[in-house]
Amino acid sequence: MTRMEKICLYLAIGGVVLLLFMFFFSTKGVLDYSRLKSRQEQLEAQATIAVNQNSKMEKEILKLKTDIEYIKHLAKHEHEMAAQDELVFKENSKNQGAEK
Repeated sequence: MTRMEKICLYLAIGGVVLLLFMFFFSTKGVLDYSRLKSRQEQLEAQATIAVNQNSKMEKEILKLKTDIEYIKHLAKHEHEMAAQDELVFKENSKNQGAEK
């Protein structure tokens, strides 16, 4: 190999190395692509969770608008309300402890 051929070979190898470096580490390179791909997967998972939550809320809103038994259930169990014909018995735990 002549000296000129060696110089051209080294320049070609340097150019290939430079192109590979730019391919992996540039703004639109492979590393940036993989980072953006993982971010996209995270956002899609969050969107799926939000869609499921919205669906549950829409079903509950529909029940609150139309299902009287569901409304009674919520009033009784979550808000501690009783119907007019029900009796409520409460345990007084402070008096029981003092009597024993």
